[in-house]
Amino acid sequence: MRPAGLLAALAILLAALPATPTTVVPPTFDELVQRSELVIVARVVATRSAWVDSRSGRSIVTDVTVSIEQTLKGPTYAERSLEFLGGTVGEDTLHVDGMPEFHVGDRAVLFLNEAGRPASPVVGFMYGWFRIVRDPSTGVDMVRTHDGRPLASSQDVGNPRAAPRVAPARSLSLLEFGREIADKVRVQAAR
Repeated sequence: MRPAGLLAALAILLAALPATPTTVVPPTFDELVQRSELVIVARVVATRSAWVDSRSGRSIVTDVTVSIEQTLKGPTYAERSLEFLGGTVGEDTLHVDGMPEFHVGDRAVLFLNEAGRPASPVVGFMYGWFRIVRDPSTGVDMVRTHDGRPLASSQDVGNPRAAPRVAPARSLSLLEFGREIADKVRVQAAR
């Protein structure tokens, strides 16, 4: 077989292989703060998915509009629209592994960077998205990881060994997490 024929056969073989899931290395807390141009506490007020055409082809994107309750890093906005690759339009769904899923009414701390129009403006995909849940017994807003686990410390962010097998004895409140983010922003700005 000639080299050109061999290359063509190899290309056909590789094209037939199934796609692999998205792999995202969990960023540490320091990396999340450093790589973010904007860190906000936000509530989802609207979501809308649509087909779009781009240089790389046709795909589905979802616009998520958030009302910003607090800005912890970056410029202050009252509301912001964020574009994510994936979503559902009619019977067509484009699923991207690791992409945060937003629902109207959700509250979260978001670490954002939209430079270069990424597939996800959330730094580290799901790792830069922290759910806010209200403790029903105390009324205090608590921080949870993307998969719903309580966050015991900001140093547990991006540390797979810190993933507890049972709920930690202590969980960070939104107020405590916000203070840790503000402290890290100050330290990084001083460098």
